[in-house]
Amino acid sequence: MKKKNSYTKHDIRRSIENVQDGLSFVISRLRIFETLFNDYIEMQDNEEIFKEFLDGKHKQSEHKQS
Repeated sequence: MKKKNSYTKHDIRRSIENVQDGLSFVISRLRIFETLFNDYIEMQDNEEIFKEFLDGKHKQSEHKQS
């Protein structure tokens, strides 16, 4: 009779830790990207233009959904 492959507590724990490590990596990369993007917009002195663009785009997407 074949023995069933069961998951041990340590297998589950290792998997959760791997997921946490991956998520932490993605979060740190996202923070770096956000910081660089904000610095780039600030360097180009386009903060107000970018805000207006996003506001206009957001208003357009609201109208398309209704």
